Amino acid sequence: MKIRGKFVVSKHTHHQADKAQVEIELNAQYSNKNPEDNTYSKATPSGHIAMTVTVPEVVDALPIGKAFYVDFSPFE
Repeated sequence: MKIRGKFVVSKHTHHQADKAQVEIELNAQYSNKNPEDNTYSKATPSGHIAMTVTVPEVVDALPIGKAFYVDFSPFE
């Protein structure tokens, strides 16, 4: 089974001890303006993803406020 959600980048946090490490936070997307968002919010009314990255290009590719599809599929 493939599972898809829509998440928006909400925060970048630069670690104090190592500025190269940036924690990126994403939250489940919900909007009354976009009917597609409501489809996702029925299955995932709330959700949070946090990851720490050390590659500046990855941080740049995930700007605050931009929405992304997140797919989960089993490892086989």
